[in-house]
Amino acid sequence: MADQALSSAASPVAAGRGRRGPAVVRSGMLAMVGLVALGGTRLVHASLITRAFGPSTYAEVAILVGLVMTASLFLPGGLASAASKFIPYHRGKGDPATARSVYRWLTAIGYLSAAGLGLVVALLARTVPGVTWSEAAATGVLTAVFATYSVAKGELYGFDRVVAYTWLEIAGSAVAIGATVAIVLAGAHVYLLPLTVGYAVLAVGALVVLRRRAGEPTASVGVADRGEMTGFIVLASVGGLASAGLLQLLPFFAGRFTSADEVAAFGAAIVLVTPLYFLPRALSMALFPAMAHAHGAGDVDAVRRHADLTTRALFVVLAPLFAAAATLAREAMILFGGADYADDAAVLQWILLATYLAVVQVGAVNALSSGSRRQVRIPVFSAVAGAVVGLVALVPLGVGLGGTGVALAYLLAVVVGAAGPIVAVWRQFAMAWTRPVATAVAVVALATGAGLLVDRTGGGGTGRVLLDIGLALAFALVGAVVLARDLRTVVAAARARGDSAGAPAATTGG
Repeated sequence: MADQALSSAASPVAAGRGRRGPAVVRSGMLAMVGLVALGGTRLVHASLITRAFGPSTYAEVAILVGLVMTASLFLPGGLASAASKFIPYHRGKGDPATARSVYRWLTAIGYLSAAGLGLVVALLARTVPGVTWSEAAATGVLTAVFATYSVAKGELYGFDRVVAYTWLEIAGSAVAIGATVAIVLAGAHVYLLPLTVGYAVLAVGALVVLRRRAGEPTASVGVADRGEMTGFIVLASVGGLASAGLLQLLPFFAGRFTSADEVAAFGAAIVLVTPLYFLPRALSMALFPAMAHAHGAGDVDAVRRHADLTTRALFVVLAPLFAAAATLAREAMILFGGADYADDAAVLQWILLATYLAVVQVGAVNALSSGSRRQVRIPVFSAVAGAVVGLVALVPLGVGLGGTGVALAYLLAVVVGAAGPIVAVWRQFAMAWTRPVATAVAVVALATGAGLLVDRTGGGGTGRVLLDIGLALAFALVGAVVLARDLRTVVAAARARGDSAGAPAATTGG
C-alpha cells in the first residue's frame, strides 16, 4: 500500500486537468532561461571576484559558497522537491485547499530549517583558516537566504507559476551582478553580499506571488499526508546531499590537500561546469511530472519510452559537446580568471568527465524517483554509496596526487552513483543501450585523455590555443560521425513523440 500511495502522489494530474506536450516543452524552456540566469550569476560573480581580488581570495570565497550550496541541497532541497511534487498533486486532484495547506506546512519547515542551517554553516565556516567571525556570519546569512530561495522556487513550480519564477530569477540575477560590480569598484570585501541580495529577490517575490487570496479555501494536512511527505523529504534530502553536494564541497576538501591556488581552480571548475547542467535540469523539471503521471496511470510503456529517449539523447547529443569542452579546458580557465589558472586545466577536465556521467542519468533517475517507494530508494542509495566510495578514496588520492587526486575521487563517486539508476532502468526495461552508451562514453573519455596529454606537452602561446581549438573541432566532428546513427534514431523518436503529443502530461513541478 505504501508503494501504491507514493505512486499516486507522484501523479499531479491523476484526477484533474492535464497539460499536453507543448505546455511541458514551454515549461522546460522557461526553466532553462531561469537556470541560465542562476548559473550566469555565479559565473560572473566568481570571475569578477577572482580578477579583482586574486585567486587566494577567491579560494576562500569558493569554500564558503560551497558550504552554502551543500547545506541548501540537504533539507531545503528535499522541501523544494516535495513542494514541486505534492502541491500539484493536490491541485490536480481538485483539492486546492489541501494544496495551500501543504504550501504553508512546507514553508514553515523551510523557515525553521533555513535558520538552523544558517547557524550551523556559520559555525562551520569559522573553522576555515583565515575566515573571521564577520565572514562566518555573512556565510550563515547567505545560507539562510539561499535555503529560503530554494524552497520558494519549488513552491512556484508546484503552483505552476513558471513565468513568475523566470522573471524573479532574472531580476535576482541582475541585482546580484550589479551588486558584485559595485563591491569590486568600491574595493569592498563583502564578497557574499551580492549573492545574498540576489537570492532574497526571488524569496521575497515568491511570498508576494503565492500570497493567499481573500476567500481562498484552506484545509489541514492529514497525518498520512505528512508522513508520506516527510519520508519523501528525507530521501530527497539525502540523495541531493550525496550527489550534488559532493561537487559543491570539492573546494572545501581540496583545501585540506592542496594550495590556495588549486582550491581556487576547483571553485572555477565548479562554476564553469554549472552551465552544462542547464539542459538536464530543465529537462528534469518537465520530465519528472510527465513520468509521474505515467506511473500513476499504470502506463509502464510510457515510462519506458520517456526513459529510453531521454537517456539515448543525453548520451549521444552531449558526447560531442563534452568532448570539445575537455580539449578547451585551458582556454576556459584562462577566460575565467586569467593566466594564473592556465596550469590547472586538468582539474576542469576531470570534473567535466564526471559531470557528463552525472547528467546523462537524468532520465533513469526521473523514471525511478517518480515511481514507487522502492524505486525512489535506488537513486538515493546509489548516490549515498557513491559519496561513501568517493570520500574513502579522497584521503589516499588527495595525499598522493593533490588536486588531481581530489578530482579523481569525485569522478569515482559519480561513476558509482550514476551506475545504480542507469543499470536498474537498463535491466528493468531491457534497454538496447550498449552500443550508444559505450560509444558516447568512449568519445568523451578519449577527448579527456587527449586534453590531459596536451596539457603536459603542449606549451602555451597562440600555437597552443590553435591546437586546442583544432582538437575540439576534431573530437566534436568524430563524435558526431560515430554517433550519427544514434543521433538519427533519437531525432526520429522525438519527432514521432511530437506527432503524438496529445497524451496528457503533468503540471510543471519536480
